[in-house]
Amino acid sequence: FNETPVSWCILKPLISCLLVGAEHAVDCVATGLPDPEVFWSLPDGTLINNGLQSDDSGIRNRRYIIFGNGTLLLQQMGKKDEGDYTCYAKNKLGKDERKVSVKVGPNAPKIKLKSQFLMRVKFGESATLSCQATGEPIPRITWISPRSDVIPMSSERFQIMDDGTLVVKKVRLADEGKYTCVARNSAGDDVKNMKLEVEPEEPFINGMKGKSTGKVWGVSYQAVLLDCRAEGKPEPRVWWVTPYVHQNGSLEIRGVRKTDEGRYVCLAKNHLGEASLLVQLDVASLAEKPSFAFPNIEILAIKQDGGELTLECPARGKPNPEFAWVLPNGTMLIPGTRFHRFTHHLGNGTLRISQPVATDKGVYRCLAKNVAGQAEKLDIQHSRAFSQY
Repeated sequence: FNETPVSWCILKPLISCLLVGAEHAVDCVATGLPDPEVFWSLPDGTLINNGLQSDDSGIRNRRYIIFGNGTLLLQQMGKKDEGDYTCYAKNKLGKDERKVSVKVGPNAPKIKLKSQFLMRVKFGESATLSCQATGEPIPRITWISPRSDVIPMSSERFQIMDDGTLVVKKVRLADEGKYTCVARNSAGDDVKNMKLEVEPEEPFINGMKGKSTGKVWGVSYQAVLLDCRAEGKPEPRVWWVTPYVHQNGSLEIRGVRKTDEGRYVCLAKNHLGEASLLVQLDVASLAEKPSFAFPNIEILAIKQDGGELTLECPARGKPNPEFAWVLPNGTMLIPGTRFHRFTHHLGNGTLRISQPVATDKGVYRCLAKNVAGQAEKLDIQHSRAFSQY
């Protein structure tokens, strides 16, 4: 037989466009006498032949395979694998090469775990709706609410995490329904629907189960609202013994008078149970915003003598104001509550600190509030005495 140099029979295609993660065979058929040896060069310059059929990184094991006829099999392709792949053929009479340009195109989104359709949660708990999607470019996740509104990335009610998960905070009955996740990129989109349900729950009023009480002040000839936010599943029936009932269970009394004073009871009931709210309504003939007879800023030194430090809040108003203290760390104490060494006594707005220490320094805020408004007094405690201006 006559010896002949290398010649190319088939090399197709010269440009290959692949999807992310795809498998693709690139032909390289060369002829000659004697039969030419065929090997490939990757875009980074690595040589692949029949004796070395895969990269040695240990991460992409056997992703490149050369068959006996010179065909190169590309597996699990990604954007980083784009570039020119060069086929070389040589025998003792010569050598030749051909290049194939490989481009990795966009890959349409694909959402995982689409079989997860129903999510049940208890009242007041957070619901986590999963929507993890793959694709190239990385898909953008959008959530649609049961009322067909686009859900913002972060709000008081919702939070969309980096992986596409939707968190519905403090679930209420109004949050029930079908939530739709849309994963979209330049190659297309994918959709996942999830239904959110609230587990059956006995009624509760203003966040309280069973029997609860409250007190409301009104001003003569003005409107007063007795709040009765009843929730539960099934949605409870709500009623008062008087008219002007709002849809949310609140009771509005217009042009309230002294004769309207008394106890009002709100009832909420479903087949799982009932809840009640007893509201004591007092009516003032004239309202006066709380105020202080003395300067509302006081600077005192902390005496570390093992005794007790008393902070006064001498506010006056009509009707008598209700008090709350805010500690330097932001903790709020309502009357009759205690936090470690801090006690807010009932009735007069007094705050007592037992066995004060230097770390108790800071700004203590007393809030005095009634139906006419709110006033604030600041007590600034220092670990040593300062002059007061």
